[in-house]
Amino acid sequence: MAEPQKPRKRIASAVILFSLTALVILGSFAGAAGVHAAGNPLWQPVLQAHDRFLLALGQNRIGDVCITKERLLQILPQPAQDAASKAAQAINTFAAQTDVPVYLLAVPTSAGIYSDTLPESAPLVNEHTFLQGAEGLANLLSDQVHWIEAESWLASEKDQYIYYRTDPCWTSFGAYCAYRSAIRKLGFTAVGYDRFSVTHFSSDYYGRLADEICYYETQPDLVDLYTCSDGPQEITVTVRRPDGREQFDSYYRTDAADAAKHPENVYFAASEPVLRIETAYQNSKDLLLLCDDFGAAMIPFLLQHYHIVDTVNLELAGDIDWRSMTNGTYSQILILCGADTVIAEDGLATMLAVPEQITQES
Repeated sequence: MAEPQKPRKRIASAVILFSLTALVILGSFAGAAGVHAAGNPLWQPVLQAHDRFLLALGQNRIGDVCITKERLLQILPQPAQDAASKAAQAINTFAAQTDVPVYLLAVPTSAGIYSDTLPESAPLVNEHTFLQGAEGLANLLSDQVHWIEAESWLASEKDQYIYYRTDPCWTSFGAYCAYRSAIRKLGFTAVGYDRFSVTHFSSDYYGRLADEICYYETQPDLVDLYTCSDGPQEITVTVRRPDGREQFDSYYRTDAADAAKHPENVYFAASEPVLRIETAYQNSKDLLLLCDDFGAAMIPFLLQHYHIVDTVNLELAGDIDWRSMTNGTYSQILILCGADTVIAEDGLATMLAVPEQITQES
């Protein structure tokens, strides 16, 4: 007959079981309360241990981030029933206040392009239906807004490196794929890919999704910088802030103090709300670009066609009166944002405040 388990072993097992249960409860409570490890160092060890425990049990989702074989994907919140109509109304109202042609490029997130890799149990938001369905955003726009379709171009290149593995946003190459479609709609001929040189600024980048769940086992990302061999040689970047202005001679912040730690901020538009980028193309058009983080990687390609690109990162602008800081006369206005910005309750409809009259370039 087997010897009965000693009380000491039973106590040790009970302590382990209690500790694991408490860990799950504490981690779940912290996550539900919106306490994230990246912003709350005191909770970081608890949350990391909690997440490792769930992963060890075979769970492939932490919070709103799914862990797939190739990448991390964000589960967007289910949009409100009137989310598309509210966004369309804000865009239509904006367009009605200006005599400048308005174009909209709404981009699927990585979860929208790679939705087939998500677990069946994931509460998937159908980004295609939201953006282009019968009652989607594209079909609710007025005749004053020109829709730019990019999803099919991106889907056709989905086997290429068009989205970061650890962030919902596209890579520089993904931005180039969409640029080919967008620039034709804007009236220009796309610059061939062979005319750009590519520099790997960072090869160990972990984006927002990795930082959110402190999961760094997915292959790190590349942050690439694109330079056109025969593009504008003289570029002036003016950072416009409420307390003054600062000028630079490159669109990339390669020498910035925080660039090594946060390589995504190598783009000025990723860290500064309002910019004016001026090229030597004196006889070309001027563009007003209203964007979120998706716009940052698009600007190097747009610069091949415009004299001035005034850029507003709506996510960063907040209470800044960007209208008074972008007082140029524009030939075109491009609104470029991810589906997550359109879907969010405080997203595009809130960010896109109705501007004062914006006049068209003569």
